[in-house]
Amino acid sequence: MLSSFGKPFADAKGANSKIEPITSADSFFGKPELNQSLTQNRAPTKASSGCLAVRIPDPPSYAPPTICAISKDGKIAAVGGRDVELFLWNTDNGELLTTIRGHDICWTTSNDNTFFVTVQEDSKVYIWDQQELKQRQLLGHPEEPLTCCSVSLDDMYVVVGGSKGGVYSWDSDSGVEYRQYDEGHTGPVQTVMCYPMEDGSHVIISCGAADHTIVVWDLETANKRATIVINELEHAKNLRYHISKDGTQVLVWCTDSVPFPNLIFVDALNNAKNSVYCHEGFVRHAVFAKDAAKIISCGSDGKIVMWDTVTLEPQITLTGHVDSVLCCGINDEGTRIVSSGEDCTIRIWSAEDGRQLQMMMAQDEPVKMCAFAKSGNKILTCDTTGRVYVWNTLSEIILNLIRRYADNISCVAMTNDHSLMAAGCNNGRIMMWDVDKRELLWEYSHHTGRVEAVAFNSLKDTVATAGADGRVSLIAVDSGKQVNCFLGQDEPITSISFSPDDERLAGCSADGKLLLYQVDSTGRKPKFVLRNNIARITSFVWSPNSKLIAGCGSDGCVLVWNATSGSIFTVLEGDSAATCCAFDFIGKLLAVGTLMGTTVLYNLETAEMLCELRNNASPIREVVFNQDTTRLTSVCSRQAIIWDVATTMKIRTYDFVVDKNNDFKAQPNPYRTTVAHNSTVLFDHESEGVVYDMMAAEDPLLRSYFLTDTRCIGTGHSHKTVTVWSAAGNTGPDKFHTTHDAITSCHFSHDDRLIVMGTQDGNVVVYDVLHNETVEVIAAHQNGPCRCVKLSHDNNEILSCGADAKVILWDWRKRAATRIYSGHFISIGCCDMAYQGTRVVSGDNHGMISVWEKETGNNVQTLPLAHSKALLSISMSADGSTIASVGADDKVSIWNVDLGIELVSLTAAIESHPLYCSFSPDGNKLAVTESNGNVMIWNAIAGCQWYIISEAHKGKVSSCSWSFDCRRLVTAGADSVMAVWDSESGAPLHKFNVKAGTLSCVSVSPQGIYVAAGSNSGTLSVINVPTASRHVPEPSFLYNWLATHEPKPSALLYMRLASQHPTIANVQDAQGWSLINHCMSKGNAAVANIVFNAIQDGTGSCGLISAVPFTIQTRVKFHSPGEGGDDDGPNSSGPSMVNASGRSMSMGVAGLRKKSVSRKKSFAGSKKLNGSVGAGQIEGSGDSGLRDVLVQKSVKSFSQQIKKVAVELFTEKRDMDHMELIMNNALALALNSKSSECVQVLLDAAADEKASWGSYHAVTDMMPSLAVRYPYMCYQFLASLQLQKLGDLEVPVAVMQGLDKSVIRTAPIFTNVKNLWQSFLQLHEVKHGPQPYAHVKASMVRLPFACSIGKESLLQTLVESNVPVQAYGTPTVRAVIKHKWRLYGRLRLSIRALIYCAYTVIFTTYAVLYSQEDHSLSREEYWDSSTKAKVHLIMDGYLFLQALWYAWVEINQIWAIGILLYLRSWWNTVDLVSITMMPVICCLHIARAAMNPGSALNPMVAIEVILVYFKIFFYALAFEPTGPVVHMVFSIAFAVKNWAVLLFLAMVAFGTSLMVLYQYVLYPPGAWYRQGAENYTNFAEMLWTMWKMVIGSYYQLDANMESGEWPEITLIIFSIFMFGVQIVMLNMLIALMSSIFNQVRNTEEDVFLRGRAQLIVEVETLMSNRQLESYALMPPYVHLLTPVQRQVHNGNSIEARLARVEAMLKEHVEAFLNYMRNQAMNPGLRVMQDMAPAAPAEGAIVPAADAHANQNALPPAPPGFMYVQGPNGTMIMVPMDPSVMGYGMMPGMMGMGMVTDPVTGALMSAQEQINMITLQAQKLRESESQLPAILRQIDRLQRTINNQEMRMEGMVTVLRDIENLLRNQQPVIIHQETRPPPPRRGAVLTEAELELEVKRLLGKQEEKL
Repeated sequence: MLSSFGKPFADAKGANSKIEPITSADSFFGKPELNQSLTQNRAPTKASSGCLAVRIPDPPSYAPPTICAISKDGKIAAVGGRDVELFLWNTDNGELLTTIRGHDICWTTSNDNTFFVTVQEDSKVYIWDQQELKQRQLLGHPEEPLTCCSVSLDDMYVVVGGSKGGVYSWDSDSGVEYRQYDEGHTGPVQTVMCYPMEDGSHVIISCGAADHTIVVWDLETANKRATIVINELEHAKNLRYHISKDGTQVLVWCTDSVPFPNLIFVDALNNAKNSVYCHEGFVRHAVFAKDAAKIISCGSDGKIVMWDTVTLEPQITLTGHVDSVLCCGINDEGTRIVSSGEDCTIRIWSAEDGRQLQMMMAQDEPVKMCAFAKSGNKILTCDTTGRVYVWNTLSEIILNLIRRYADNISCVAMTNDHSLMAAGCNNGRIMMWDVDKRELLWEYSHHTGRVEAVAFNSLKDTVATAGADGRVSLIAVDSGKQVNCFLGQDEPITSISFSPDDERLAGCSADGKLLLYQVDSTGRKPKFVLRNNIARITSFVWSPNSKLIAGCGSDGCVLVWNATSGSIFTVLEGDSAATCCAFDFIGKLLAVGTLMGTTVLYNLETAEMLCELRNNASPIREVVFNQDTTRLTSVCSRQAIIWDVATTMKIRTYDFVVDKNNDFKAQPNPYRTTVAHNSTVLFDHESEGVVYDMMAAEDPLLRSYFLTDTRCIGTGHSHKTVTVWSAAGNTGPDKFHTTHDAITSCHFSHDDRLIVMGTQDGNVVVYDVLHNETVEVIAAHQNGPCRCVKLSHDNNEILSCGADAKVILWDWRKRAATRIYSGHFISIGCCDMAYQGTRVVSGDNHGMISVWEKETGNNVQTLPLAHSKALLSISMSADGSTIASVGADDKVSIWNVDLGIELVSLTAAIESHPLYCSFSPDGNKLAVTESNGNVMIWNAIAGCQWYIISEAHKGKVSSCSWSFDCRRLVTAGADSVMAVWDSESGAPLHKFNVKAGTLSCVSVSPQGIYVAAGSNSGTLSVINVPTASRHVPEPSFLYNWLATHEPKPSALLYMRLASQHPTIANVQDAQGWSLINHCMSKGNAAVANIVFNAIQDGTGSCGLISAVPFTIQTRVKFHSPGEGGDDDGPNSSGPSMVNASGRSMSMGVAGLRKKSVSRKKSFAGSKKLNGSVGAGQIEGSGDSGLRDVLVQKSVKSFSQQIKKVAVELFTEKRDMDHMELIMNNALALALNSKSSECVQVLLDAAADEKASWGSYHAVTDMMPSLAVRYPYMCYQFLASLQLQKLGDLEVPVAVMQGLDKSVIRTAPIFTNVKNLWQSFLQLHEVKHGPQPYAHVKASMVRLPFACSIGKESLLQTLVESNVPVQAYGTPTVRAVIKHKWRLYGRLRLSIRALIYCAYTVIFTTYAVLYSQEDHSLSREEYWDSSTKAKVHLIMDGYLFLQALWYAWVEINQIWAIGILLYLRSWWNTVDLVSITMMPVICCLHIARAAMNPGSALNPMVAIEVILVYFKIFFYALAFEPTGPVVHMVFSIAFAVKNWAVLLFLAMVAFGTSLMVLYQYVLYPPGAWYRQGAENYTNFAEMLWTMWKMVIGSYYQLDANMESGEWPEITLIIFSIFMFGVQIVMLNMLIALMSSIFNQVRNTEEDVFLRGRAQLIVEVETLMSNRQLESYALMPPYVHLLTPVQRQVHNGNSIEARLARVEAMLKEHVEAFLNYMRNQAMNPGLRVMQDMAPAAPAEGAIVPAADAHANQNALPPAPPGFMYVQGPNGTMIMVPMDPSVMGYGMMPGMMGMGMVTDPVTGALMSAQEQINMITLQAQKLRESESQLPAILRQIDRLQRTINNQEMRMEGMVTVLRDIENLLRNQQPVIIHQETRPPPPRRGAVLTEAELELEVKRLLGKQEEKL
């Protein structure tokens, strides 16, 4: 662990080891080099003194402390000695009092705390003044080494014991040696004490360590009063003693494991003894209780036992320690017992009833010593490494207060010295407690509502309280009377604090204002009201010098004001909402905690951000520096993390875990400590001490406001706080019962505090969820219910609508209607208000939508026929430009307000009846709930269905709501369940069953803290999500626990947790990481396997991506006016400067890609802050509208400083940050961790349908990286990723004719597939006559945007990577290739192929004419020579231009994909050579150059002809008739390259040998064989000759045979060559080509698809930007229709399955026989002679004769085993394979565990079993042969039924049209150009339903006629 104390005891000369402050903040916070030390090697001067404990600096590892003691009053702790100095520490403030250097071995204090005594290693005894810490005198210097010392109870004498048995005493006042006592012990004295007697004399009791003797001395006479020998322990080696405080009793125990009594009670004066054997093992420690009436002992059995001193009978046994108890003690009052043990804990027990009261934990090593101070308020502990803690019993006071008043207290504060504690209550009362006396001083009521906060001033004479009534009271501490009272601004004041100089008082109100009061002011109003007009102030902190006050804004900005003038000192920008802040000790640094669990450090001098500390699991609740600013602690509701400020490294993490079943009990770790508990825990960040309340709350239904979240009890010191974390209380919802029939609507305020409800009787109710009280009730609507309510962003106005046809805007605090919007004439069912805009919208029961300006009430747009029936729900985007509506006509539409047109209809994406819709705050997503329990999410930016949450609820989903950061979606349904979902993946996060009946509405607070739902029974259920989910382990902790434990126990634990919390895999921390994300980031595939194995296949419940928060960035500008400028002029400000640019954060659609069209939107306009001196109040310039966002007007302000500064704040939407998306993508994290196992685990989960619908967007995003890094893994994933089956359809056979086995299209939706294909294939058109139909299967590619175009598209990624060719044959890639081919690939490639064919024909003609022309003619002569010549020269121009066009195409392709990827294809190389040669040929030909014989043009033309024709093969690859053939030719050609190399080597070898033999051939000049000999005259001729030999056209050897010198050798060489080439190699070529042909044929289709994919990618790269934009809007989902083919004799048929069963049985039987033989050969094998009841062991042998004779006598085989007969007639019990049980075991076998004949009942051998199964297989084959006929009959019957149903449905449609015409109604127009679908009652109407519908329609028609 990093610490500010590197080697604290190393050097005694230095008196100060604190790091000196460095003036430069940059150098102070700069990260040091690795070889630099962070500390100085000097002794420390300060300990870590917290509220609960003082942590003494760690001793050096080479010198553990010899002395560890505490003074009687508990104010001094002595630590050190012998090899290092003795340090005396103040236990109140942690200051170092003094350092004693003298190799001290003993230290003890007087009982009156006036002096203390030290004994040094050189036997010197000193007495010191305890108050002045000065040495009084040297008492003595005995000759023998000293071992112990003590002070008499009356402080008159000091006694010491020596190592040779001597005892010495001195007078404490005079220092004169009083006596020396010898001949009492034969060895060292272990313990010595001096006690005054009743007669005024003194006795000394000394205990020997080796002689087992206790001697009682008379101090005055030096005579022995008694000598007691402990004979009972004479054989023991190690004895320990404890003497009672009255000096008459002694406890002796043995620390060895002995069989005799190991605890002896001795009455020293009466020479009486009693013994007992206790603690199995050995006794660790024992002490006397008060008055020596009880004995407390502890031992290695983990128990503490209280014994009766007289009888030595156990009275109370205390259990709780996990391992040995090393030490125990009791306070002077005898009421509390303390113990410490090897489990690193210190526990406090009640001595009265044995209850465990507290448990302290700080050390991570066994605690060997613990002791109470005499005062009883301090406990000293020391572990085995010498680390010392001094614990304050303040923890007991706090825990008792919380336990006693848990349901009433609301806030707690303490004074600086912890002597007083004030508690505020829910009923407005304030209690003042004296901590030392543990009594209530006074209790008064000063508020009418809840007391929100209390604070002491530094003088401890005044306490300030703030209440929900908006008042601040100053109360005298001594009397409890109110001294002064200040008023707020009609809002609760949630926090309050004195300035360090006690002159000012600051409070933060619930509406986000910071109120500053002057303490001594007579006025009741605040002196300054500081605010941030853009956001709320959530918390504040004073600077140490009281001059500055910093306020945290909900927008992430921190405003620092001058407390004297109220002007702005500086503004610090942030990315996330700030929750708390803290100054360092000198006020230069400011730490800010955020909602995202991060802590940001700022330098106030430069206003720059120094660093950002991440990793807290939930929003930060408190940040606090330690005393010397070396460490920072960030506390959230789940964790406390301690950071090293200099290095920004994490020192230690404390995880707070609710642990009812003791699943997470573990010893502390140096780096991560698990605080697992089921009650209340106190945490002291300064000392890193943890105190557990071991008395859990008895009330399981406890409703405690104080314990609902992590609280911090503050003191006057900024570095001293106590964190209170509790698992106690009820986590169920808070229920508010109205007096009305139902709650129709609810909506949260922006400050997470208020919720407004609309009720069935027309009332509007404002409810405070923080205080659980009704704030206001407004009778809003008459004669009907209030249908819908919305609360404005500033919490000042409520919009409501009702059955009275009114839309009313209310000022709810005044209960007055500020505006009534007119335009409706019937009941209004829904309304909404733009978050950042100035518009409101409403919809009535006639389907009309009206939009108004909020401020003026002017009508902006009216849509009278938006819906044909009543509007059920309406939602407006944040800027007010778009609205979404849901009607009772099952129509869902998105409208443009300004144009008044319908942008898109979502009806086709809805499977059932839509009920509710809601825009996300960023306007990117739209959620639509359905009556079948589904929730559909539509991406408004991409224009497609993003995902669907199937069966989100049982029954209808009545409502939904988004959190303000767009990370959470909350739904409520008829099943009385509120569910929280991740908005990006659609994975479930939490589900709460509120048991309140059918829920009608739901709302989530902006920060996602509260979720509320109203029911039809009139109950509002409010759930605090962090509190309700605190029983679910936090992801980072759970990962760390699973990763650091064994896999098997970890898997069992996780399975148990998953059964208790089904959504545990998706639970996220503050940054959105789930357990899977942590596994992937660490590269731990083992834990990921545990998680995914607990998820069933096909559930689709695991999220692989989480939403990135949507945030609105607040920017800051400082405007400085120029010198001499006009202050009042509009342009008087100087150049504005952006103080900090701020880092961009992603928001909106977290998965939105480049392929989707982004739409920029501006949010709130600029808002300015003026620091006004005269008014004493900071006021805003007012809100600017959305359309005024570009008009940013600079407004100046004047401060008391010399310079004039204007501060302007304005908001803007942050840009998309791709890295933020990547960090929340589990697959991206796995790729980044470079763990192939993690990547494989994720891909397997996605392929097994364990991932949610939205998670496949994450997979698509990472496919480019996956294909590049792991190409084979990418192929395996694509091969295992099957198409998503959506249903079966019947389509006309004509639709499927002419298509390649499937119909493919893309669509923006993937639901309601029947209507989707009907509109696409025009199946609704009525055709006369019988129509043949085909049964097809509708499916979809799982990966969205698989058909996208661009560099990161799936197809281009695969083409450019090294994936195997089989990847192109996978279902996903095959569908993509086919769709792109049919969409644009076929047409474009066909056109290009035709153009190239024309180009080829023209060049062929050109080459023919070139071969026939006269090359000697000039250009003019050749032009005039003939018409062919003119055509020939014209062709030159055409070919030149065509070649230039091809060159331009190739250049564009190189620019698009890069030169390296371009040259990877040898086709491109051929193109490059051909295109380069063509212009050269044309130019040379026109210039008539290089045309002479032997010139270069002729071969160039010849080569170009080959190259041009060669390119035709490239286009042939794309088309199915020619592609496979071309591929096969090239594959075979490339495959025989090795054979060609061997042939060439053979030709060179044998040809060279023949050249050597032909060199001496003599032949006459006219010989006929002269030409044959000349064929070997040079190397080229030789190769040509050898090639002719290979092909069989040359065999002349006459020259060598006639005139050669070695004709025999020539003949041999020639014969060998001909045999090897023509017989061996040519036949090998034939065989090789046959094998290659078969191999190529197996991959023929895959390679063909790859070639087509390459061509498609080339077409895409050559598209223009305009063409790319037209295809960029391609819908994301690829749908397919494929014929359903039933294959009878396939791999899944009965015959094939039986064959596999037979083969499997044969393998198993053979394995059984081998196993039996091996066991039979084992001589140690036990033979079953008798049939005992016990089950035989595995491999036991039973004789076959006995087995047949006594079948019933065989004992039952244990589960998983069976009997098998071997070849030698023995029966063997072997493990039973489950597959054999499934196929080969007959009924009745399971009971006996063996296979018997069904007729005779005899045991069957393995061969008999095989024969029986073979016979059964034959019977099944015979029955299977009849299956095709049966299936054909079923198909015909099904087609007949389907045809009849189609005819009946068509008749019903016609009759309905007739009915509509007779009623003079217009047909409903559907955008998909389809007729209205039949009622959603399933797939088709039943026969009875069709008959009833026809009769109904015909009957009505007759009546009309």
